[in-house]
Amino acid sequence: MKHTIYICIFFLCSCANVIAPNGGPKDINAPQLLETFPINNTSSFNNSNIIFVFDENIELNDANNILISPYSKKTPKIDVKKNELKLEFEEKLLSNTTYFLSLNDLIKDINEGNILNELNYMFSTGDKIDSLTISGTVIDAKSSEPLSSVWIGLYKSNNDSVLYKEDPIYIVKSRKNGKFSFSNLSNESFYIYAIDDLDNNLKFSIPNEKVGFYNEKVLSQTKGIEIRLFDETAIADSVKQISIDSLANSFGKLIIDSLPKTPTIIELIKDNNIVYRKSGINILYIDSLKAGIYSLRFIDDKNENGIWDSGNLINKIPAEKVILYPNEITIRENWDIVVEWQSNL
Repeated sequence: MKHTIYICIFFLCSCANVIAPNGGPKDINAPQLLETFPINNTSSFNNSNIIFVFDENIELNDANNILISPYSKKTPKIDVKKNELKLEFEEKLLSNTTYFLSLNDLIKDINEGNILNELNYMFSTGDKIDSLTISGTVIDAKSSEPLSSVWIGLYKSNNDSVLYKEDPIYIVKSRKNGKFSFSNLSNESFYIYAIDDLDNNLKFSIPNEKVGFYNEKVLSQTKGIEIRLFDETAIADSVKQISIDSLANSFGKLIIDSLPKTPTIIELIKDNNIVYRKSGINILYIDSLKAGIYSLRFIDDKNENGIWDSGNLINKIPAEKVILYPNEITIRENWDIVVEWQSNL
């Protein structure tokens, strides 16, 4: 007897809050900040250093985990004594500028090595703290998965060599969920570029470094920016046929309904291998599928060549957009599984 299951595609975004574990006989708490000199969010800042005081003795975890924005190649000098962290600026600060210091994962306690994951400080050399923001998400163009530890930079220029030669004005790193946020901006507009910087020079200098950009100039106080990182050297994955036992008869059918009218590629994936690829129009029937668990993705095939294409930075060509179906698809013997498309590429 044949059965039919109807599945609808919905795309939801969620945010997860990281909750620290509770108590116990062992000290599992990171150092806690007690006070700073000057205080956080100070305006008319004219000091040469900042002192952070903690509730226990500390040591450096990773001296590279310090980021100052607006971007400067010369980071502050770091000095740790007992429960104090001192940052000393070795170059002149810009006038009438709001600075943001990210010190995440910079220090840990000296006994148990508990790392302080989040520590930020802001000040202004002018008479006010600029507080406009630009925020968004960085994802992998090929897999649509969020990417962490990617550098995102704001630039005034949009010429074809910006990621080859220029330094960003502001810079941040994406978090574990791919989210990023600039939080100390004045009322200006910027071009946004991102790079998975393999050689730590903030330049596109290695052919297979992943890069990405946003197509339009962005005004401060903009959110929901999506940047898709691509590897210019990447090519489409090949289709791997599933070996089928000629004596087996455990097959089902997948029906994909209401496809977009634009050129679309449908890829069916099993065990991380593409087992089926076809350009889809309206309704697509995939018959004689071996019973098992599959995943599904849709590609906006702009050049209509039947495969996914990566992007090109110089020519400002983005990678073709990929959208994943959020749930596994279970193919069962003598069942028709119907997927209804309900989102535009």
